[in-house]
Amino acid sequence: MLYGLETVSLRKRQESELEVAELKMLQFSLGVTRLDRIRNEYIRGTAHVGRLEDKVREARLRWFGPVQRRESEYIGRRMLDMELPGRRQRGRPKRRSLMSKPVATVAGKNSPRRYKDKTLRGLKREPILI
Repeated sequence: MLYGLETVSLRKRQESELEVAELKMLQFSLGVTRLDRIRNEYIRGTAHVGRLEDKVREARLRWFGPVQRRESEYIGRRMLDMELPGRRQRGRPKRRSLMSKPVATVAGKNSPRRYKDKTLRGLKREPILI
């Protein structure tokens, strides 16, 4: 389920649909039904599995560092810094969770130094609000 999600911009509804699918798979693998009325946190703890949202964030950070270390002509880096031409649609923008905020707010302060650190030390400890 995680393959390729580090580069995809997900809406909140799509994130919740992925979480529901993950929990259904966990319930099936543990032999739990909804009639058992067991909470999702308990199922995750029993299976020793973290939240899908956290795994996607970690995958994005693993992708983010190498892209920032590449040369400025690399297509992935150009796409991150790209401004779309023209005007956006009317109305409130849809909430997305990939890189909807500037890179500095995603990686935290001192981000140019931190993404050059290949170990991603410190990036996983701070909560990342996207």
